Amino acid sequence: MEAPLSLLEHYKTKQPVTCGHVGALTKEETDKLRQLWQLVIDEFDRTDSEPLRVLFRLSDSDALYEDDGLTSLSFEPLVPLSSKDRAQSESATPESELQSESAMQSESTTPNGTPLSNRIARAGSGLLGWMSSGRSTPASTSPDEDAAAQQRRRESVQDHVQRTQHHTTPLVPAPFVPLFKQPEQTRTFRSAFWQAATQTRNADSWVLRFLRARKWDVCAAFAMLRKTLEWRAGQALDEIMFYGESQLHMHTMKSGLAFACTRDRLNNPVFVIRVRVNMARERSIAAIKRFLCWQIETSQLLASGVDGRVTLVFDMSGFTRDNIDLQLVRTLITLLTNYYPETLGVMLIYVNSLLFSGLWALIAPFIDPNVKAKIILARNASGLVPFIDRKCLPVELGGSKAFKYEYVVPEINENSCMGDVKARGVVERTFGDAVDAYERATRTWLTSKSDDVSVDAGHERDSAREAVCKAFDALDPYVRARTLYHRLEFI
Repeated sequence: MEAPLSLLEHYKTKQPVTCGHVGALTKEETDKLRQLWQLVIDEFDRTDSEPLRVLFRLSDSDALYEDDGLTSLSFEPLVPLSSKDRAQSESATPESELQSESAMQSESTTPNGTPLSNRIARAGSGLLGWMSSGRSTPASTSPDEDAAAQQRRRESVQDHVQRTQHHTTPLVPAPFVPLFKQPEQTRTFRSAFWQAATQTRNADSWVLRFLRARKWDVCAAFAMLRKTLEWRAGQALDEIMFYGESQLHMHTMKSGLAFACTRDRLNNPVFVIRVRVNMARERSIAAIKRFLCWQIETSQLLASGVDGRVTLVFDMSGFTRDNIDLQLVRTLITLLTNYYPETLGVMLIYVNSLLFSGLWALIAPFIDPNVKAKIILARNASGLVPFIDRKCLPVELGGSKAFKYEYVVPEINENSCMGDVKARGVVERTFGDAVDAYERATRTWLTSKSDDVSVDAGHERDSAREAVCKAFDALDPYVRARTLYHRLEFI
């Protein structure tokens, strides 16, 4: 058996990574996939299963969630529903709500157990002595800055459009209603599963991510999958995507902190993260967390043809100590490691800075080995070209692609169909019927014994999967607000 290609060899030969993916599974891997699907189906059938609670919704105010001085972002960020949950959130750090029990702890530690913040503090007046892993400090405000200017600096995309275009029409003309007629406060395991699995257009592809992330340990993969669904339901990701950009921070969208702009040599969409535009003291971690979740969820639309993988380019040009934001870094790493496994294709860090070298020495020990293996440090454009063709690389990164990020605000009526409750009901019933048929086909596939029956069951399942994709495409405009990438015609 030939040795598998290295990551760089895949890019050199332009051969996509197929090992452990749909269409390239070994018999043993197929058996593991069957075993994991059996656990999923068994969970669907449980009658004593506790529903997944929605802990944070777009309601109330962010005063309960943040104490960093940004007491009004105009839109309401994710906050707990119940008074009990609110009390808990007041004593919790933002990271602790994001992290799973078995992964990163709320206070990162060095390999010998020393808290990361303590290690930073001991740096004293040295290179990293001024860094902190605590909450952001309030943004400095000029004494003569009027209230209107402060409000504009913190407004949501919805507020910005209404203010500048002088109208009161909401960008999303209907209240959020979960799929499968779920109550707003809870989701079933099944509803959360299908809301997540259909993002990749192939439920097998989504399930396989957890098997690869847990090295084909079926029980560990199922535990990770369940934890992910609990987190997705708790954070109400379906609601975040329903309202989309309208409830994101206008300043963040306009600044171009993160955006998709091209594709790499394996056709993965490339997202550029411009670190220089991020100022920890001028942002809310709750707003940034929602922004990152929105970007990652949206990336699956761009990456549907490459099994959901994306490439990240951290542009560290112009990077200063004001841009150091450990909360943001830890949040992104936690998302990719715990809740979006196997989504990262490669992470290119475009940097030539002693300042970053010191920061990297602190961050590197806490990165999952599977993620760290995909991180490449590039000191110039030549370091990026093996992964992104120069003609596809934006000019600002040393390439020849004439792309300049400019945020295009949503159009007033681009989500008008979301207000058509009757039409949504029709396409949602079709989607529900398609999911039911796929589940029946999967049960037949799981119980088939002979090779002939298994092949026939597999064909039936493939047809059912195509029906789910078609039904979800019809449903998507009713449950997901259109995005910047629709307006740029990337989608």
